[in-house]
Amino acid sequence: MTLTFQRRLAGVLALAVLVAAGVLGWLWTERDDGAGADVTSAADPASSVASDAVRSTVLEVAGEAAGRVYSYSWDSLAADKAAARDLLTGAMLDQYDRTMAGVATSSRRDRRVVSAEVVGTAVVHATTSYARVLVFVNQSTDGKDLEKPTLDLDRVLVTLERVDGDWLVSELDAL
Repeated sequence: MTLTFQRRLAGVLALAVLVAAGVLGWLWTERDDGAGADVTSAADPASSVASDAVRSTVLEVAGEAAGRVYSYSWDSLAADKAAARDLLTGAMLDQYDRTMAGVATSSRRDRRVVSAEVVGTAVVHATTSYARVLVFVNQSTDGKDLEKPTLDLDRVLVTLERVDGDWLVSELDAL
């Protein structure tokens, strides 16, 4: 390569880098800072979409749902299942039914009593139709097959969806 050709190539490459930097700078300044405005943090008191009413409702529903889903007793299993099912929707309802079908026989045999106490909740994010709530649950289990009751300290990420005006659990993820 000749020296002149190398200088021209270096000039063209430098110009291309400058143009790319200019385009990136323009894109950065024109970005949509409102993107994701429908998702709010629990710490954002100025939220325009997820109001305080939404926050308090999803906290209450998520806590109640976790308490119902993670509690059952061998002698009231049908009623316990029905109470939990009222707060579930979609695939979560199907998953719960499958899980509880597997629990039914062993819980009656072992006279199993599982009690869930919700000790804390926190909104991860919320909109007017969708929310994720972190729920802290202390779950104690007792039964004739256990020497002494067990205590599990669980964290559950509860996903809620608004269905026909009601908040229902669409997903439970134990962490």
